[in-house]
Amino acid sequence: MRNVAKQVTKSRFEDHLLLYVIMYLLLIAPPRAFRIKLSEKANHGELARIPTFMVVSIELVLRIVFVLVLAACIEGFLGNTFYETHRLDVFFVTLVSVGIVHTCAYFLIFNTRATASVKPMLALLYRLIRNTCYAMLTGFAAVIPVLIWNWDHQLPPYTDGLAVQLYIWTSTGFFVLGLVEARYMNRIPLGAEAERTMISG
Repeated sequence: MRNVAKQVTKSRFEDHLLLYVIMYLLLIAPPRAFRIKLSEKANHGELARIPTFMVVSIELVLRIVFVLVLAACIEGFLGNTFYETHRLDVFFVTLVSVGIVHTCAYFLIFNTRATASVKPMLALLYRLIRNTCYAMLTGFAAVIPVLIWNWDHQLPPYTDGLAVQLYIWTSTGFFVLGLVEARYMNRIPLGAEAERTMISG
C-alpha cells in the first residue's frame, strides 16, 4: 500500500495542462490564489496589496461565473425542456456548491502561518473534505450511460430509478476510496506550497 501511495504521490494532474485547465475552470481543481498572490508579490502587482481572502474571493467568483455561463450555453443548445428533464441544473448547482466548499476548506486550512508546519489532522481534514466533494461529482459520471440509453430508446431519463441508484452507489464507492486516500496520502495539496513560500519569504 505504501509503494502504491508513493507512486500516486508522484503523479499530479497539473502536469497535464489541458486536463488541469478543464478541472480548474469547472471548480474541481484547488484554487490558485496563493500562487497568484505570490506572483503578484514578486512582480509588485496590484493584487499584492489586498488580503489573500480577497484574492480567493475574486478567483472563486470568476470561476463560478464561467460555470454559470457554460450552464446557460448548454441549456440554450439543448433546449430548456431537455435541460430540466435530465436535471442538468442539479449537476451544475452541485458543481458550484462543491467548488465553494472545497475552496473555503482550502483557504481556511492552509491560509495561516501554521501552513509551514500544518498539523497532520488539519491536512487529513482537508483531504476528507476534498475527497467527499470529488465523490459527489464522480457519481454523475456513472449516470451518463443510463441517460444516453434512455434517450436513445425514447424513455424518460429517470423512470426506473437506475440512474439515481448508480449515482448513490458510485458516490458511496468513491467516498470510501477517498477515506483510504486521505489516510495514506501525505503530499502537500496543489497550490499550498505557494503559501509556504509566502510565509518563509
